[in-house]
Amino acid sequence: MDSSSGSPDAGDTGSSDGPGPADGVSASDGPHSSDSSPSTETGSGAKRVFITRQKYQGNLTAGGGLAGGDAACSSAAQGAQLGGSWVAWLSTTTVDAINRVNDVGPWHDMRGTLVFADKVTLATSPAASLWYDETGAMLASDKIWTGTGYGGTYIAALSGTAPCGEWTSTAMSDQAKVGQVGRSDGAAWTAQSNTTCDQQAHLICFEQ
Repeated sequence: MDSSSGSPDAGDTGSSDGPGPADGVSASDGPHSSDSSPSTETGSGAKRVFITRQKYQGNLTAGGGLAGGDAACSSAAQGAQLGGSWVAWLSTTTVDAINRVNDVGPWHDMRGTLVFADKVTLATSPAASLWYDETGAMLASDKIWTGTGYGGTYIAALSGTAPCGEWTSTAMSDQAKVGQVGRSDGAAWTAQSNTTCDQQAHLICFEQ
């Protein structure tokens, strides 16, 4: 379980599974148009970023691991007929999320809004809140598996533990760091709180 309050590095396990906006998410953080269509082209050289509509337990997909996360992103993109190559924003104890993403930005969300100008900005905060799934539909404020802290590097939910057993576990006894849909303040988009691996959360997918 998780908590959307307190420090992004807090090890709390309170619940915040409700669909309402999280603390720190204001109306101004949300999308300004509800009738625009998904962006399939974001301009010359630009790439796309989305949050998966589907949620997963801590083993992500069959086989789990980073490959399982990437497969989930690819499956979501294929289902939405986006094309392209995709990688999940996930870290393990030996691999940092920022090193899994090629420097091929900028990245825009599925409504065409600039979210990250380049790879360097992946180590900071997004220029706009991430709200949209692969189809361009708005998501409710919810959890996102990352195992990744501010700077794009691995951060443990519990000292000395791997994130959901390196993304292979669905055990309540294991945890991972999660970000939160709709957050652009500080590290909250990637490291808002901790969640046990039996819970479900989204993934962030970057086009490569």
